[in-house]
Amino acid sequence: MDQYQHLCRIAEKTWGINKNIRRLLYKTVIERTLCHGAAAWEHNMTSRLQKHLDSFQRLYITGLYITGAYRTTRTAAPQVVTGLQPPPLTNPTRRNLYPKNHRDSGAKAIYTDGSKTDESTGSAYCILKNYEIIASWQDKLDHSNSVFQDEILAIKMAIEAASSLHRPIKIWTDSLSSLMAILNPKSHHSMVREIQTLLLSHKHIHLRWFKAQVGYLGNECAEQLAKEAITKGYPFFLPKPLFYLKSEIRSAALSIWQDNWDNGETGRSTHDIEPKVSNKPVGWNREELMFVTGHGPFPSYLHRFNLRTHDNCSGGEKGDPMHYATKCWFTLSYHFQTPTVSLKLQWLKIILTNNLSRTRLRLLMRFICDEDNLIVEDNY
Repeated sequence: MDQYQHLCRIAEKTWGINKNIRRLLYKTVIERTLCHGAAAWEHNMTSRLQKHLDSFQRLYITGLYITGAYRTTRTAAPQVVTGLQPPPLTNPTRRNLYPKNHRDSGAKAIYTDGSKTDESTGSAYCILKNYEIIASWQDKLDHSNSVFQDEILAIKMAIEAASSLHRPIKIWTDSLSSLMAILNPKSHHSMVREIQTLLLSHKHIHLRWFKAQVGYLGNECAEQLAKEAITKGYPFFLPKPLFYLKSEIRSAALSIWQDNWDNGETGRSTHDIEPKVSNKPVGWNREELMFVTGHGPFPSYLHRFNLRTHDNCSGGEKGDPMHYATKCWFTLSYHFQTPTVSLKLQWLKIILTNNLSRTRLRLLMRFICDEDNLIVEDNY
């Protein structure tokens, strides 16, 4: 009720958010709240519970004016008009993925599993009947293949094995992500599409999910076979997953970038401070970048580009960043302690990693930018 009252503040009959947004809020917030724990209560659905759920949904469909219908309108009509299924039907696939309880009954069933280590990846299934393995399969994949790939491969091979049985059989897996991918009709994964085609052709095969590591005999057998496949299985080729290819490309690009950065001829002052390249920004602002690179309102920079006849500041010394940070009497209020030549690089690194020093450095650079006519000797 609290959610309903909060939503009513932004959604009334003649004002508020539009109906599409109201429907979206219902689908993404209310419906998910309503179906929370459905795996526990939907198996014992009673007429009283059904009416209670319908009335709860009705409150939102008519009370929030998603349809604009009167509140006396029967619930079934707004449900059809809005395309909002009754609560027990909002997620029918979950009932197959979360069985009430699973136990090793001795009936014929197939169990699949996958395993991955740093060296390789294993995929396997086993067929159990009367608590004994009557058939099994295992293969070894490359270390670059993902756990999802070996799980989905095991399911595909199990379906192919079950397709010849011509009688109802259950295939059990502990990979919920694989089942969700199979349930997605828009999946672009080639092996998932093959599995969907096989399931449409063999109605007697049913996929089921169960929780892993709870002592089921079939799961333990399949897991052991998958682990053995890493060292003993026959190699099975699968295309490398997209995320692995992206990672390899990113790594290769960083390696080339790092090599160019190490062996380049420009940006050496910055390289001394940040020798390692990264896709994450360093976090320097404009003033700090000008100070490190020396590309700023300094006589040394202006003279380099023939904008000044000499590189001296008003005090007669070379006007570079170090001069203004440690010696120039115009910038006395912003001075840092003068480092020795051998410790100059370490001194600069400390300044750029200390918040107080960075603040002073920014103030120094702003002063130089604002008062360049004062600190730079006029030669015109």
